[in-house]
Amino acid sequence: MRLSHLITGTVLAAGVGLATYLTISKQDPLTWGRHVKQQAKLTTKNINTVKDAKEQLNQSARNLATAIEDAQPAFDEIQSAVDKFSFKIAPRLETIESTLDQMNNR
Repeated sequence: MRLSHLITGTVLAAGVGLATYLTISKQDPLTWGRHVKQQAKLTTKNINTVKDAKEQLNQSARNLATAIEDAQPAFDEIQSAVDKFSFKIAPRLETIESTLDQMNNR
């Protein structure tokens, strides 16, 4: 019994509050109802847009992770080539630096 009284009182209070609001703001109930319906549709559309954007972001993140995994052999090959090049030019760089040091000391 108490729960039904609570629900009845809540609905009645909401109805009185809405009627008071519409009277004070001088709005037509039908116009207000249409406006609320349009706002609800717009909110639903915006929520769906956000959900779609989230799914696209997740898909893009998965694609990026896959691309990085697929590119790892190329990265390793490039790093190997850089290491080989550095090893090959190291003696020449030492000679150049030694020559520059001698020239600076003169």
